[in-house]
Amino acid sequence: MKHRLTLAGLIAGASMGVPMLAVMALGQVVAGLPFAPYDLFGLLTRVLAGPLVVGGVEAMVSILQALRLGSTSVLGKFIEGGGAVLMALVGLALIGTLLGLLWPNLHNRSARRFLPGVVAWVIMIPVGAWAGWSALGFGWVLILALAWSVATDGILGHWETLGMAPVDSERRAFLGRVAALALATTVAGLGLSRLLRRAVPQEALAPIPAGPAANLAPSGPFAPVPGTRSEVTPISSFYRVDINIVPPSVEASQWALEVAGEVDNPLTLSYAEITAMPSEDFYATLECISNTVGGDLISTTRFTGVKLSDLLARAGLHPQVVEIRFDCVDGYSESLPLDSALDPETRLCYGMGGAQLTQEHGYPARLYTPNRHGMKNPKWIQKIEAVTQPFAGYWEQQGWNKDAFVHTTSVIDASQSETGAVEAGGIAYAGARGIQKVEVQVDGGNWVLAELKAPLSQLAWVLWRARVPAAPGPHVLTVRAVDGSGGLQTATFADPFPNGATGYDQAAARAD
Repeated sequence: MKHRLTLAGLIAGASMGVPMLAVMALGQVVAGLPFAPYDLFGLLTRVLAGPLVVGGVEAMVSILQALRLGSTSVLGKFIEGGGAVLMALVGLALIGTLLGLLWPNLHNRSARRFLPGVVAWVIMIPVGAWAGWSALGFGWVLILALAWSVATDGILGHWETLGMAPVDSERRAFLGRVAALALATTVAGLGLSRLLRRAVPQEALAPIPAGPAANLAPSGPFAPVPGTRSEVTPISSFYRVDINIVPPSVEASQWALEVAGEVDNPLTLSYAEITAMPSEDFYATLECISNTVGGDLISTTRFTGVKLSDLLARAGLHPQVVEIRFDCVDGYSESLPLDSALDPETRLCYGMGGAQLTQEHGYPARLYTPNRHGMKNPKWIQKIEAVTQPFAGYWEQQGWNKDAFVHTTSVIDASQSETGAVEAGGIAYAGARGIQKVEVQVDGGNWVLAELKAPLSQLAWVLWRARVPAAPGPHVLTVRAVDGSGGLQTATFADPFPNGATGYDQAAARAD
C-alpha cells in the first residue's frame, strides 16, 4: 500500500500541476501575474556552472540546425519554454511523491492538505525575489500552490480509500474523472490564454523617417538563385538569441539611459532625448557566435541609431578609461574596448527595418558594433559605464571568447540542376572587412568564381550565385570566400564554442 501511495503521489503531483500551470499562464496574459516556471528557468541559467549552460545551448543549436526543422531562434525559445514547464512539473511530481511517501505518518488533515503547497511556494520565494514579483504576484502563486496541494491531497485520499476496495473498475472510474477534470482545466486555461493573446491588439511600431544613410552602396541588378534568403531579413524572421524565454517589456516613458562611470558629465537621457539626436540609417548584418557553419542565426536589416562616440563625447571620458560597459534591463551585461566603442560605426540603435525596435529586439535601445558577434551587441540597454579595468560580460563568464570577432563565412542557401551544370546561390559575410570574392567547387574540383551582388553596405552580407559545370548525377558543393583585405576563409572546421564556428559550408546538389 505504501508503494502505491508513493506512486499515486508522483502521478497526482504532476497531473494536478498541468492545470495549475495552465491557470498560471492565463493569469500572466490577463493581469501580468508571474509565470513561475519561466522565472525559475531564468534564475537557474544565471547561477548554474558555465559549462552546463554552454553545453546545453550548443547541443540545442547544433541539433536544431542539423535537423533544419525551422527557425533555430523560434524553435530554441519554444524548447526553452517547454523545458521550463517540464522542470516545474518534475518538481511538483517530486513533492507529490514525498507526500505519498509520508502519507501514512501524516495524521493531521490540515498538514496533509496544505503543507505540500506551502513547500512549493517557499521554494519559489528566492525565484520571485530575483524576478521582482510584487506582493500580488507572491499571493497569486501561493493561492495556486495551495489549490494544487488540496487537489493532490484529495487524489491521495480517494486513492487510499479505493485501495481497500476489491473492484478495480472503481479505481479506473476515479482516475478517469481526475483526468477529465485536469484536461478540462488545462484546455480552458491555455485556450483562454491563446484567445486573449490574439484579442489584445498589437501595438503598432512607430515608423522612423529615413535619416542620413551611412555607407549605403548602390544595389545593382542581380537575380538570386531561387531559394536564396532575402537580402534584407524581415524583422519577424530576424534571429533572436538572448538569456530570456520571454523578452522584457519596457515602457519608454519610464525608461532612461544612464551614462556614468569615469566621466566628467554623467548623463541621464530619456527616450525622446536620444531619438532627437542626429541619427543615421545603415544596413548591417549580425551573426550569433553560436551559429554553426551554414546555420540560420545570422540576419541583415536597416538599423537606425546615434553614434555611441557622440554620447561618450558629451559625457567626457577620463583618460584612464579602457572599456565601456553595458548593463541591460534583463540582467545581461557586456563591454567593448574603448577603440571599438569610439568606432564611428558603433551606434546606439532605436530602430530596425524603418520602425522602432520591437520588444524582442531590444526596445527601447540596443547596440550595434561592427566586426563582432551578436553577444557584443546587447539589447534593452539601461546603463553605459566607462570603466578603467577590463570587464567580463555574461557570456565571457561562461567561457566564450571576450573579443568575439566574426570570421569570414559563406553559405550555400540553394541549388538547382541544369544541363551539364549546377547553379548555386547564397550569402557571404566578413564583418566590416567586406567580401572580395566567393568561389564554388563541385566534388573537390576546380574553384569557380561566383557572381556577387553589390552589398547594401560595407557592414552587410553579400548575395552570390555561381554556375559550376558538372556531370549528370548527384554532387557535393563547397563554397569559400575571400574577405575585402584578401584573407581566405579558413577551411579548418571548429565548433562554435568558444570562438565561433569556422570551416567551409557544403551541400548536396544534382546536375542533369
